[in-house]
Amino acid sequence: MKYIIITGVNFNNKGAQAMMFHLYYYLQKKYPDKKVVALCKNTEEQLKRYWERYKIRAVSFYLADSFYVEGGLYRVAGCIKGIQSRKNAARLQKILRNTDLCVDASGFNFSNKFGLLDNYAWLKNIEIMKRHKIPVVIMPQSFGPFDFPNWYGWGVKAKARTVLQYPKKIFAREQAGFDDLKEQFHVKELFLSPDLVLLGNDLKPRAFYRNLTDMKRYKVAEGSVAVVPNQKLKAHSTDLNGESIYVSTIEALLEENKKVYIIRHCDSDKKFCETLSQKFQGNGNVVYIDEDLDCMEYAELIRHFDFAVVSRYHGIVHSYKAGTPCVVIGWADKYQELTQQLTQSQYVMDLNSFDARKLRAKIHEMCLNCKDERAVINRCYSELRKSNDLYQTAFDGMK
Repeated sequence: MKYIIITGVNFNNKGAQAMMFHLYYYLQKKYPDKKVVALCKNTEEQLKRYWERYKIRAVSFYLADSFYVEGGLYRVAGCIKGIQSRKNAARLQKILRNTDLCVDASGFNFSNKFGLLDNYAWLKNIEIMKRHKIPVVIMPQSFGPFDFPNWYGWGVKAKARTVLQYPKKIFAREQAGFDDLKEQFHVKELFLSPDLVLLGNDLKPRAFYRNLTDMKRYKVAEGSVAVVPNQKLKAHSTDLNGESIYVSTIEALLEENKKVYIIRHCDSDKKFCETLSQKFQGNGNVVYIDEDLDCMEYAELIRHFDFAVVSRYHGIVHSYKAGTPCVVIGWADKYQELTQQLTQSQYVMDLNSFDARKLRAKIHEMCLNCKDERAVINRCYSELRKSNDLYQTAFDGMK
């Protein structure tokens, strides 16, 4: 049996999970004679829980594991760093020896926003595929900027100029990333495309759950708004208080007589969301959904709100797919380009020019116009799907 592997994914983040699920579903239908396997940044212990819940095939895959399967001195380095287990390593080796295609869905990994190890690991995984003569397709993700520190930047860039010539196709999600890859690394097989989750068909829970009754569903009060925080706001708003931004947001929504639901889109936001919800303890109009939702449960839940205030990229994607408008609090090109694709850029509050009064004004405007904006989003989304053939472009000609 031959394999197709999906890399750069995990179960901890609903965005990464959604990319994994969309690719898994599409690839298994397109290549029914092969086994699709997700190589995840989750421990074996974590994956046991997911194996019980989902039909998806997943194997633990960290940097140490990738070193180990390389052999030689890399194997020694892998053992020192700590592989998951020899059983897991043997499983990985068997898969890689019999893999016909690698599809990477890292989302955002190659950039000076991350350290040397993260950038090196992303490039190293492509090298591993090259060593095994496995074709690679890099699905839409954010790239850059590439102003690396001098002490290691020259090495990363030199490596990237060689490594990035190997993938059969590389898809950049934003124009700036596309331009940087073209100009700095001279990537030839480079394409610009919207997000793969945004362009993917709706997921069918029956195709993923072992037991459909496991899917969590919620009854949402009429006239409610979802608040989907991102604890990274603290890192991207050094002159601002990330927590106070969301407190102010919730207060503005309460003044508009909205019921507010705090929902997390990533496991790393758990503590942040808990702290935020405690600020409104005892207020019956603020509800905290303190459960680990998967991407399908979130997609089902978000469609029931008037609109959402979101700072997680795929939280916005899921909302737009459901036709739910968003007030977006962001700081990067990806937020601007995503909202432009759905004619929603007027509802973006950029942290680089943050103004609390402007944010409240956007919330008020959305309260007045959310029904009209829902119609705009549905129309634009339909047009976007018709005008983009990402999946066909990515996999036509791939055997």
